[in-house]
Amino acid sequence: MSPSIKPLNQKLAIISGSGDLPLRVIREATFSGWSGVIIDLYDIHKNQNFKEWKVFNFKIGSISKIFRKLHSEQITHIVLCGGINRPRLNEIKLDLKALDIMSKIAFKGDDTALKIISKEIEKDGFKIIAPSEFIKNSVFPKGHIAGPTTIPNLSKEIKRGYGVLKNLSKSDVGQSVVVQNGIILAVEAIEGTDEMIKRAGELKLSGIGPVLIKAPKVKQDLRFDQPTIGLKTIQVAYKKGFSTIACKHSEVLVIDLKKVIALANNKNITLFGF
Repeated sequence: MSPSIKPLNQKLAIISGSGDLPLRVIREATFSGWSGVIIDLYDIHKNQNFKEWKVFNFKIGSISKIFRKLHSEQITHIVLCGGINRPRLNEIKLDLKALDIMSKIAFKGDDTALKIISKEIEKDGFKIIAPSEFIKNSVFPKGHIAGPTTIPNLSKEIKRGYGVLKNLSKSDVGQSVVVQNGIILAVEAIEGTDEMIKRAGELKLSGIGPVLIKAPKVKQDLRFDQPTIGLKTIQVAYKKGFSTIACKHSEVLVIDLKKVIALANNKNITLFGF
């Protein structure tokens, strides 16, 4: 879908984390007529030329400098996309605004922390747009969309895993679990989905491979930290012997949906939207 907001007299800041999602957002935002700045937190865009965008490199602890730059560039809207790891306090230099924010999010889960950060962004006068607003046909469809159609007890595995995810939402933990034969092999923590898949792969049982179940937390703000899968998810799941990836339809973002479906079919990985 394309953003409902018209970019006339408005400028966008793309705050870019790691992974493939930022490049997709940059490309689609440009196509939709947006221009503005890219705040590159992980120095992944240094060798790329974006005609409509100024690129600035900032460390994640330089919040005051980032906000000043956004105001000086007359930014009106912000999209946060890509992986952003919560920094270790002993590894980064924090300016005063970063210290203030970190004091508020200390000992908080990711979702609570992001809600606090969003309030700080909006308090400074910026409007936040979800990455999914820029990417066409980007949400996980409903029902069977790839791979084998007959996975024994799939509905039971999904019910078991999704029930665990909903219960974990109360503690603001995880967006993914791995289930096999009703047994929870792994719960996503700070390591991210791909590393959790690798960990679960070492614990898998014999028979039909494990099922990855992915969904946002209950009442999660999907403007940021929206659960996402892509080609790498399929590749890692295949290497670790998974049978299925099941996602909450319309709420999980898929990078390059057609390519993901094609690869899942090629690797005999079932994709199912529940």
